[in-house]
Amino acid sequence: MLSPLAACLLLALLLTSCRYDVELYYTGKASVTIDYDWETRFGERPTGMTVMLARHDAPHGDSIIFTDISNAVDRYELDLEPGTYKLLTFNLTTGEFGSMRFHQMKSFGQAFAYAEQLQRTTDFWDVNVRYMREPEDIGCAVDTFTILHDMVDGEFRFVPWRDKVAGNTEEVALPEVVQPMTTDMYIRVKVIGIKYMASVIGNISGMADGFLLTSAWRREQTGYHLLDNWSVTRAPASRADTASVGYITTTISTFGLPHGRELLAQRDSTSNMLSLCFTLIDGSHHVFRYPVGKAIHYRNAELTGTFSPADVTLELELLVEAPFFDDTTIPILPYAQPSGTGAFDAEVAPWGDEENVDVPM
Repeated sequence: MLSPLAACLLLALLLTSCRYDVELYYTGKASVTIDYDWETRFGERPTGMTVMLARHDAPHGDSIIFTDISNAVDRYELDLEPGTYKLLTFNLTTGEFGSMRFHQMKSFGQAFAYAEQLQRTTDFWDVNVRYMREPEDIGCAVDTFTILHDMVDGEFRFVPWRDKVAGNTEEVALPEVVQPMTTDMYIRVKVIGIKYMASVIGNISGMADGFLLTSAWRREQTGYHLLDNWSVTRAPASRADTASVGYITTTISTFGLPHGRELLAQRDSTSNMLSLCFTLIDGSHHVFRYPVGKAIHYRNAELTGTFSPADVTLELELLVEAPFFDDTTIPILPYAQPSGTGAFDAEVAPWGDEENVDVPM
């Protein structure tokens, strides 16, 4: 009969003498690291992001095969088998945008966002107009990359149990600069008789109602933007002829011009209409409408023959003033007095040289 100590020694000897080489099978996947630069173009780091993948070389290569949401927005890591992949990343999630909706999100090439609508209007100057909400900031990173078969080790190999295992899996690094998908439109209108103005509201038609997430092109469908936040600047009152001249200005967030109308040559004057409704100090209303399709330009950029997806977020500018409009076509507000004041102005015509005027005594 073996003692307990002898039994333990015998068991240890048997275990070590029966040790065999082990068979290992590597996963056959590459380690992919995606580093995101949000600051350079998009301008801010979001609180979260959505990462989506499609397998380009699969039978349904346009279908999204992977979606994940992450609060770690600077770097994202995953392991992928050999193949060609299409990557889409955007800030936040589809449910966190109150100004837009998302559609066809299972298709890489067809996924798009479009503007939520405000309540239909009933005001006399814009009856039955439904306005688009101004879009919140949204940025996208889009890329295509390939993992080759020789990047990964997918063979069976026998490795001694004491040896350290080192696979041949290669690491793939993808630097991604997130691009903004909205832009700003600056509008300035010269107004004569601005001292009679109490307030102004307006709209502009013909603006894109959304964009395709993976191509950056604007949608061809259009809608109206409400213009209800104006600043007023009056010219110096040093001269009588400029005392009532001034400017109204506003800036809106927009998806931009619709696809196919980005260049000036692709638009006519009626492609976009600007409507302005002035309320004067006497409570009266005066409406002005302008076909401005040919008056919309890109700020600090001259585009003529070509237009690329990188140009869709160039800032826009609309100036209703010289040299695009002369002083006979800009808004001219009529004379007005504050309602209820009882005030009036007297205008005395000059006497003529040949006219006799009787003055009663």
